[in-house]
Amino acid sequence: MLKKEEDFIENLNNVRRINTSFVIASATIKTARNGKDYLEFSLTDKTGEIIARMFPNRDAHDIFENINQKSIYAVTGNVDEFPRNSQNFSIKIDSFQALDEGEYHLDDFIRTSGKDQEELIDEITSTIKGMENVYFKTLLKAFFCDPEFSQEFSTAPSAKIHHHNYQGGLLEHTVEVLQICKTACQIFPQLDQDLLYTGAILHDVGKLKAYDYDLISIDISSEGKMLDHLFISADMVKEKINSLDMDMPENLQTLLLHMVLSHHGEVRNGWGSPVDPKTPEAVALHHADNLDAKVKGLIQKLKG
Repeated sequence: MLKKEEDFIENLNNVRRINTSFVIASATIKTARNGKDYLEFSLTDKTGEIIARMFPNRDAHDIFENINQKSIYAVTGNVDEFPRNSQNFSIKIDSFQALDEGEYHLDDFIRTSGKDQEELIDEITSTIKGMENVYFKTLLKAFFCDPEFSQEFSTAPSAKIHHHNYQGGLLEHTVEVLQICKTACQIFPQLDQDLLYTGAILHDVGKLKAYDYDLISIDISSEGKMLDHLFISADMVKEKINSLDMDMPENLQTLLLHMVLSHHGEVRNGWGSPVDPKTPEAVALHHADNLDAKVKGLIQKLKG
């Protein structure tokens, strides 16, 4: 079942009948106001994600037990607005059926960054090359001169749902945050550029371990659920510092690790930071990260 152009999620923006294919990224059982159970799905293809619901005439639990999540299904139903006149479209499913290999085109479901990976990596490597702080330069080269690490960093997603949730999303998000930080340094020349750029490049490195992903699905790993990517990122940075034959001053280590741990902003926000940003560079990194995530997330939502 090859998808027609109008049936990709980014084009599901009008009320109509569909018979096409999606990845069932997730499925859950919910209870309606009338007390009846129904199924809610997250469906994906290479262009985005959409919510779908099914109100079956038979037991929802029986249907749920036979769903192979993160697999590709043929779906029949209606695209509808919910709430009415809201421009928020979802799918009401009538039926679905698992597809075998050969019944779909895998490229229809692989979500990737639309940006050139080599250009993005070049932005990072040229930034490292231009640094004056030998400790930060050595640390970053230890990461990005490792071909295996660079390859993994280039293909990893940045999130499961909210923003840059596709292959190459981590690299794309990292470079966008770096570019925002470079603009911030032009406005605020008092900022320590090398410190800020190092924090920008490494702030989400723990997402390499925080997510499990393949060609068509992204999920939070067991380690990610237990520790969160902020802690994992700080731990990876600290471990790399300790493995190098250099004596990075403790104050530089503390400033860098503080930026990684505080980049989700003030603790009271409830966004995961264990400590408030306390330095100008930490504040700049937080707002650069938040700006990129929020703007990109909204663009993806409007596009989807």
